[in-house]
Amino acid sequence: MSGQTHAWGRRGAVIVQGRAVHYRRSGPPGAPAAILLHGSPESASAVHEVARVLSERMSVIAPDTPGNGLSQPLDQADPDRADYARHLIAFMDAMGVARAGLYGFHTGAGTAMAAALLAPERVAALALDGLAVWTSEERADLLAHYCVTFPPAADGSHLARIWARLEEQLIFFPWHHARLDGRMALPATPMETRLRRLRDWLTAHEHYPAPYRAAFKAKGEDGPDRVRVPTLIGAMDRDPLSAHLDRLPALAPSVRVERWGDDRAGALQSIAAHLAAHPGAPAVKPDPSDKALLASLASPQARHEWAPDDHGGFLLKLWRDMRLEAIETARDQAELDAALAPHALHARVTAAIQARTGL
Repeated sequence: MSGQTHAWGRRGAVIVQGRAVHYRRSGPPGAPAAILLHGSPESASAVHEVARVLSERMSVIAPDTPGNGLSQPLDQADPDRADYARHLIAFMDAMGVARAGLYGFHTGAGTAMAAALLAPERVAALALDGLAVWTSEERADLLAHYCVTFPPAADGSHLARIWARLEEQLIFFPWHHARLDGRMALPATPMETRLRRLRDWLTAHEHYPAPYRAAFKAKGEDGPDRVRVPTLIGAMDRDPLSAHLDRLPALAPSVRVERWGDDRAGALQSIAAHLAAHPGAPAVKPDPSDKALLASLASPQARHEWAPDDHGGFLLKLWRDMRLEAIETARDQAELDAALAPHALHARVTAAIQARTGL
């Protein structure tokens, strides 16, 4: 797919706490650093509109958070948001950033808040775009039902379920409750965006629940009442978390809240102005990206005989075509068995989607 709006900046990869981290960066060298944290289960591609606005005057760096995109997951079996915050500080060390403004969307907002509480001397300012403040009932429901996984099936049927799951998230929040009071009034989502989200889901696959679970376990009311760095908390009206602005506790003097209505351009300008008014420090070393590591994180494989559709049938066609190719080209039984293994076919489909969308 040509002309992807999400393919911003330069890609890089570093090792942080023994795990690979993929990131994007843009902006003038020597400018104050701003680090952008995407929501789940997405990647740094998702913050492209924020990155383009901020990179006019800041050095913007956005990692795929651990377990999302092309970044490897944390070592912990069930990490919490403080674990992600500690990893973020270690990532800043790897990038040579002593102090940065942080932008976070949804799960990224929770991580940003945790980082500001953990190491306020490393955070110049926070801009939080949808901060979750769950009730105890919502938390229990989300932890029990939200993060389903779909192991690769021999017939590829798991792909149809993944597509349906992602489409449902565009209609209801939470996606697993088809209720009128959870119906979202979102504008039509372009196919480019839907394919990017599919790519990120397929790439993260079984690792995607951990960042979500950390966000669901966290108490969003813990932070806005005591954070010491200049903090902007806002949400668009169409964001399900806009209702959570009313759940915020008594706010620390450093915090202000904004309701952005339907004015996304105005929201982006407010975020940019806030972070510019409280600048971080510039990165003090050249980009540390490891070219060999970056190349090892994904191997897109282009295929030209398919096109996406609204119902996800293209995924089953890809699976069937790849399965038939494996049957036709296998030289012995061991090779056939390996090629027809559901995880192997799933990886090939993922590589085709990655080639279509770009990394």
